[in-house]
Amino acid sequence: MKIDINLENHPTDLTEIYSVVCQMSNLDIREKTRKRNYVDARNVFYGIARKLTKHSHEVIGGFLNRDHATSVHGTRMFHILMASDQEFRDATRFALFKSCSLLDKNSQDPKDFVFLNWTKITNVQQTEICDLVKRYIKDNMEIGLKKESYA
Repeated sequence: MKIDINLENHPTDLTEIYSVVCQMSNLDIREKTRKRNYVDARNVFYGIARKLTKHSHEVIGGFLNRDHATSVHGTRMFHILMASDQEFRDATRFALFKSCSLLDKNSQDPKDFVFLNWTKITNVQQTEICDLVKRYIKDNMEIGLKKESYA
């Protein structure tokens, strides 16, 4: 379902990321086009927005007047391109660095929260988390990509 973001009450963190990506690519990524350079710039926006904010795909997609499924697909393509395309990776590192400095990201990563509070989590929850991690690792091994290794 596509939602319209009221530009007067829009999330400021998404606006900062949007401005960085638009400056980096010299494009307005809200334009309705399927040209490769626009699509790649939108993928950078989706990937960085998911990494640096806690907004849902629905909000991130709605910010660019897109559906949540487009945001999900763009985030997947972001990870694939980061793992396979050096030029894309270099451009994205610049945008990510600039976005981080603008947002002053200080919030804890949810993964850190689980790690720091592991002893407070029940055995059933620990088992569920372990199963999810195993499934994630197995799925990524089948794809043959290391999503977080952007070296």
